[in-house]
Amino acid sequence: MSSRVCVIDMPGLSRALLPNIPAGSALGRWIASQPVRGLTPTFPAVTCSVQASLTTGRPPAEHGIIANGLPTFRFPQDQDLVDASNFATFRKQISFWEQSNQFLDVPRFWQGKYKTALLFFQNSMPGFVPPLKPAADIVLTPKPDHSPDGKLISLCWSEPGDLVPKLFAQFGPFPLMNYWGPMANIASSHWIAKASAWIWDQMTPQLQWVYIPHLDYDGQRFGPSSPQAAKAVHDAATAVEPLISAVQQSGGKIVLLSEYAFRDVTAWVSPNRLLAEAGLLVTRETSDGKLIDYERSSAIAMVDHQIAHVYLHDESASAKVTDAFSGNSHLTVAERLPHRRSGELILRAAPHAWLDYRWWSNPSDAPPFAKIVDIHRKPGYDPMELFWDRPTNGTSQDLSLIRGSHGLADEAEAVLIGDNADFSVADSTHVAALIERLLA
Repeated sequence: MSSRVCVIDMPGLSRALLPNIPAGSALGRWIASQPVRGLTPTFPAVTCSVQASLTTGRPPAEHGIIANGLPTFRFPQDQDLVDASNFATFRKQISFWEQSNQFLDVPRFWQGKYKTALLFFQNSMPGFVPPLKPAADIVLTPKPDHSPDGKLISLCWSEPGDLVPKLFAQFGPFPLMNYWGPMANIASSHWIAKASAWIWDQMTPQLQWVYIPHLDYDGQRFGPSSPQAAKAVHDAATAVEPLISAVQQSGGKIVLLSEYAFRDVTAWVSPNRLLAEAGLLVTRETSDGKLIDYERSSAIAMVDHQIAHVYLHDESASAKVTDAFSGNSHLTVAERLPHRRSGELILRAAPHAWLDYRWWSNPSDAPPFAKIVDIHRKPGYDPMELFWDRPTNGTSQDLSLIRGSHGLADEAEAVLIGDNADFSVADSTHVAALIERLLA
């Protein structure tokens, strides 16, 4: 009989943080008997890109997920693939956290081979226009939808469609408010682990991927060297107890890995603000205030943690763009990735810095969505959504609060632990081959 494998993805876990897993926990006891390897993320070391590399065995230049965001303004064929149910206009400009599997240029390595569950991974839905492109046999992913009056009418999406109501009946509604935003905490990881254990037992996938988000929160809020990050590892290890037990009791194999490790950061740069000050990024008046004018701007940065893709209106702007960034010691300008979605230039932050999407200098020019949890209207990832500012009744705009970031993909920064596997893995693209050996 073929083996069964459960892959547990804890982004932010590093060798330095491993000792915080309680030795007496199910996870701690299992790790004690396993070899631990360093894992180099594919670049950029951000969620959507690395997850696509892990699950296809291919680098971003081949699978096409070049960041957590996509420059949909560049390509009509990509505009056609967005989820137009919320903020369609914005999502056809720069769109972060698109869920459609149709954006991947290559298939997942398991397709046509193994019954697979893909739980809380990005780009996991089959798409929103035909022909649909299923990512796995079983899918569970957060998918908040709102009625015209703004009420939340759904929390998750699943395949099969009756999986969500079954899980809600068993464990209560998914705590979406604890999955992202100022209230993000261990409750979401507890729910995911319990639901994943149920799916492993009741739906018996041969391969199951489970995303456990908890380390992402305090890794950014306080940095990987903080006591809070150490406690987060302890709490995440406790949360996955039911999943570890379910897999071990069934005779299945476990792979624990991380997508990337965090770095402590003390500085930040706002590339779009630098472009605006150089006259390269221009805005237009809208009902939401002064927003980026994608037609008239000579350059725009799609900002994502410690990297940014810079899109030029034409190549003649390249020298001016480089000049706009040249005076900042926290930035390095690098060459593009060999994929159509890549920016003409890529910005890399210094290891101690992170990149902010904001383009305005005067706080009064901030659009309303800058001060709320809004993952679809911003042309960049916004870690400030983890902080709530009570005096202004909105997300904090104090960028100095962020103490951890990632994205640069240093050698062996992540970890990979396989269930008694004799393996040699260099980066995220090699994990697929390891898992196939375990499944044999």
